[in-house]
Amino acid sequence: MNDKILIALKSIGKNKNRNFLTMLGIIIGIASVICILAIGDGFAHTVTKGMGSHNVRNKVIIEYQAMTDYNADDGFTPNDASVLAEIPGVDHVKLSSSVAEAGAKVQYKTKHASIGLNKQPKHLKLIKGSYFTMTGDSNGAYISENLAKQLFKKNAINRLITINGTVFVVQGIYGSGGIEYRPEVYVSKTLFKELFASQISKDEAKLYVQPNANKKQIGKTAVKKMKKMGEEKHAATYKVSHPDQVSKQFTKILNDITYFIAFIAGISLLIAGIGVMNVMYITVSERRKEIGIRRAFGATSADIRNQFLIESVILCVIGGLIGILLGYILVAIINAFLPFKAVITTYALILSLSVSTAVGLIFGYIPSNKAAKSELVGLLKEE
Repeated sequence: MNDKILIALKSIGKNKNRNFLTMLGIIIGIASVICILAIGDGFAHTVTKGMGSHNVRNKVIIEYQAMTDYNADDGFTPNDASVLAEIPGVDHVKLSSSVAEAGAKVQYKTKHASIGLNKQPKHLKLIKGSYFTMTGDSNGAYISENLAKQLFKKNAINRLITINGTVFVVQGIYGSGGIEYRPEVYVSKTLFKELFASQISKDEAKLYVQPNANKKQIGKTAVKKMKKMGEEKHAATYKVSHPDQVSKQFTKILNDITYFIAFIAGISLLIAGIGVMNVMYITVSERRKEIGIRRAFGATSADIRNQFLIESVILCVIGGLIGILLGYILVAIINAFLPFKAVITTYALILSLSVSTAVGLIFGYIPSNKAAKSELVGLLKEE
């Protein structure tokens, strides 16, 4: 086998320019597939990360859905939590909200706007202003670029705005674009908790279950109890929530789209395969003397077939490796312009090498088989 590989490499090296042009289609096709899969995987990872990951192994989540328009007073109550905690198999209950931000009204002079508001994050990249961690009752606020354009004609830094009757000073402006969602305003954690957190309804009840408890049965029992004993049972419906299903379904859709586009790009490999078949026909035609000599010294049809097939596969694998290297370079360049990071996965690398190998096997077989079936007498007569 090693001898056949060395012979194949030597043969490829004799016609560098012709073989490189043959590999060019494979290089471009593999690089395109690598880039598309990297962008798709990076986008899916960023989006699903934004949705959040939910650890539901030891808990059951019951969702509250109001029948009427949103009301901050709606949601689970402490009494509801007490009722749920009495269900057999439930260790304790924690009430929370699926929406972390509060709705508010902002005003600057005669201009008004409805906004989403949240507590200051640990890190925030600002377009204008200087970022610092606001502590205590700090009345500073960071606002989005869109809100700044909506309220102010020029500079917004150090301007006073009113949010639900409380005055805040604009300390900085952050970008509104990008794939990650952001509310219109951030304030200090202390003021958010004091002034706005109470506006967010507790629409999720997290039931932390005991080991070996039947989560499915606990979920059914919890919904029945809330329909019968919930304090807001006449204004709401209850159901078991499966938070991971949405992100999993969305990821599947994104992956399907990515693979479809990658398949379209991979069609170029079909054209490259035809080029490989063509150059292998030429190679077989040029080396008929070699084939005749090898047959005269006892080489079997299988030996001849395998020799040319190995050469075809090596030609395509080399093209695939160069295509992967080119894909890495292109992804590095693309990442400089994307709002998220494109990621090259091990799966994409294995798929690329597998496809390039398959192209060599499929399109190299017919010329190799022709060489294997050449009659010794005919080969010698030509010489």
